[in-house]
Amino acid sequence: MEQKFRAAKPDPRILILQIIVMSVLSFSFGNWTAVILLFVAVDVLIWIFFDWRTSAKFLLGYFFVFFLQQLLQKIYIPVLSFLFPMFLMVIIRAMPVYMTCGILIRKTPMNELMTALRKFRIPMIVLIPMAVMYRYIPTIRQEIVYVHESLVMRGLHSSVWKIMRHPVRSIEHFIIPLLFRSEKITEELSAATLCKGLSLERERTCCTDVRLEKEDFLYLFILFIAVGVLIYVNTKLYLF
Repeated sequence: MEQKFRAAKPDPRILILQIIVMSVLSFSFGNWTAVILLFVAVDVLIWIFFDWRTSAKFLLGYFFVFFLQQLLQKIYIPVLSFLFPMFLMVIIRAMPVYMTCGILIRKTPMNELMTALRKFRIPMIVLIPMAVMYRYIPTIRQEIVYVHESLVMRGLHSSVWKIMRHPVRSIEHFIIPLLFRSEKITEELSAATLCKGLSLERERTCCTDVRLEKEDFLYLFILFIAVGVLIYVNTKLYLF
């Protein structure tokens, strides 16, 4: 008898729908009260899924950016008061979307995500590059940390002043080893893809039983209630 393992919850399709909903709401709301409540709702999810420290970091960072954006609108600083608030506005709007994408990446294994997307009839020619990028981005972020640490050990990039004194040289010291590491990582990911049997011609299998269950529908129901409350707040309740 074929053995199946239980998939991570919530289902990847629910989390993808959550990202789409948060993207639409975050960039369509015109009421600051609704925008802030949207962030708070996503921050509560971060607390539930991960830990309170991660939630607190997002909370402090978000309200610092929000306070700075409001301050620059109240006081006039040439150039900064015109350009910087728009840039901060994009960060404020994009933060909930970034956080929901982080939930998907950290909660969903790659094999389960691909299996769920295959049930949507998404072709493998789309899924395979996405799977490579899914693994490549976190890996290259870690490589950036390693390159920075190696430069500090050699006395390079040891201070902001040194970087500002020789910006072109600093970029050269950083980019060249990163490019070499990127080439090696790409080759390793391609080899891993071949070893796992990913192919355009063959249908892939998964030992995990990826399907919608009761807790997924409950999560979806709570999501729809939260969306309804936020839409009502956006249209009826103005505090800011």
